[in-house]
Amino acid sequence: MNAQFKKGVLDLILLHLIRQKPVSAYDLLTEISKRLEVNENTIYPLLRRLDKEGYLSHEKQQGDMGAPKKVFILTEQGQSHYTKLYRDWQAFQVEVSSILGGQSND
Repeated sequence: MNAQFKKGVLDLILLHLIRQKPVSAYDLLTEISKRLEVNENTIYPLLRRLDKEGYLSHEKQQGDMGAPKKVFILTEQGQSHYTKLYRDWQAFQVEVSSILGGQSND
């Protein structure tokens, strides 16, 4: 997938997954990597920025083994931001589809 396409939607994807349940950075990376080619050098800075901007909070949870892990939680501000991004994404999809007109790649 085109890197610019991914860059534009990773905030939405991260917020969507965190909205479902509190989750660690490693688990986010694992889940996203099942579908998109991403690495920790992409995900971790985005999480730090979203946390700094107040869209996420984090807490330590005891893991199955060893040290506690940091899990991210969506804040109220993060929920509002997610809703806006999701609506923007839906509108964008409609606009792009109307331009492309469902044409095949022939």
